[in-house]
Amino acid sequence: MEKNEDRRVRKTKKALRQALIELLNEKSIQNITVRELTDRADVHRSTFYANFCDVYALYAHTEECAVREIGEIASGDASLFFGGLIDYVNANRQTARLFFGNIDFSRRITDLLRDSCIACWCEEYGNEAAFATATPEETDYYIQFYISGAIGAVAKWVSEDFKYPAEKLAEHLADIEHRVRMSAATHSLEAGSRFPDAPSAHGHRGTHVGGDAFPRSREQFP
Repeated sequence: MEKNEDRRVRKTKKALRQALIELLNEKSIQNITVRELTDRADVHRSTFYANFCDVYALYAHTEECAVREIGEIASGDASLFFGGLIDYVNANRQTARLFFGNIDFSRRITDLLRDSCIACWCEEYGNEAAFATATPEETDYYIQFYISGAIGAVAKWVSEDFKYPAEKLAEHLADIEHRVRMSAATHSLEAGSRFPDAPSAHGHRGTHVGGDAFPRSREQFP
């Protein structure tokens, strides 16, 4: 683990990562040499080879670090994740230009957030009240729809060189997240009211919640 490495090693790797990110914003990885990297990072070639076998190994390490840093954001409150992600991307624009839009990278970020998002939604509405009648497949589709779309929106923001205000993007994603969660909860509750005694895939029976706890139409969303 990098956190257990010597401080000098961590500093060297960080300098090499930054050098690679800068060079990749100028040219393709096939045209980057170890000498260019070491010159820009101000480290010896022997130091580079003590840590990485080639430029591609450094690239993989750089991507892994970005995933880990974003994963630390995802480990918190899922409802606040995209605000934190936007802050991270805004502070690391060169890194974002390098990885966002990459299908494999987006898939890894989606996988990181999935479990945290499910836990957040269930806590928000209650397992019995909201998702008691939803099958795991139904919940997965709602989660996948929201996360993939939100990551795609961030990738679009990056591809357009951050022209759209970050605060506005965060507001839009929060609004979309709220609407998707409410839709998922409403769908589950309506299914439960139609089949109140039918056990769900989670082993619970349908639960009906009275009152206006969950809006029944798009017009009722705030």
